[in-house]
Amino acid sequence: MRKVSLGFLIGLLLPAALLAQAPASAGAGKVAVVDFQKAVTENSDGKKAQDKFKAELDKRQKEFEDKQKAMTEAQTKLQNGDKTLNDTTKADLAKQIDRLQTELQRMNDDVQKELGDLQQQLFRPIAEKTQDVLKAYSTENGFAVVFDISSQASSIIYNSEVADITTEIIRKVDSTPTKPAAAAPAAVPKAADPTKK
Repeated sequence: MRKVSLGFLIGLLLPAALLAQAPASAGAGKVAVVDFQKAVTENSDGKKAQDKFKAELDKRQKEFEDKQKAMTEAQTKLQNGDKTLNDTTKADLAKQIDRLQTELQRMNDDVQKELGDLQQQLFRPIAEKTQDVLKAYSTENGFAVVFDISSQASSIIYNSEVADITTEIIRKVDSTPTKPAAAAPAAVPKAADPTKK
């Protein structure tokens, strides 16, 4: 009875072991990781885009700091001249401070939107090109899944350097010609106002 049950058990386990190995031998595909943000920003086009973005950011920051300095000077003047300035001058300084605060808030809001738009304009074509290169590279090299490890929310705890294809993607992006940017639509002339002659 014992020989029958052992043989029966082996008969049950053998097909299970073969099935467990079937996906690997059938070419189930490999897994890789890429730091997509690094692949976008560290190729030659990405570096140029970063330089343009940083130059604009520095320019805007200087404008903001200059206006903030003018407001601080007005506040200091108002505080220090509390006893020596007449009421009209104090009121004018208070209005100037309020105006500068409003301008600073508007400037900050505008700069955030404009820099966000500029960032999209500069990096979107590079990200699209990188995505195309990544897809082609993954297909050529049999990667079934590629995880992006550039996000702080990445749930990948460990990856082997061998599985990181970021450097190879950067090389491929640099060697792939850039598609010409889509032409901006021509400005449509405004129709003449029929009420004005």
